[in-house]
Amino acid sequence: MNELIESGDPRAKVVGRRRMPQPGVESLEAAGKLIRACTRLRPKPFRVRRGVYRFMTHEAADEWMMNLQILR
Repeated sequence: MNELIESGDPRAKVVGRRRMPQPGVESLEAAGKLIRACTRLRPKPFRVRRGVYRFMTHEAADEWMMNLQILR
């Protein structure tokens, strides 16, 4: 890399600068990590496969839904 800079090659151009972390930023990063971890631990919403389900009664539909949730 040093040879590129010394030769004046345009590929060695610096396009940005690295910023030093400011005081208090560590706590924000830790809070973000905690939020992401809690989101991963949360149960996913219950979803029923797409399609048309026909039942003779509402009780039959409720029983089917309960069995589906239990087997999950």
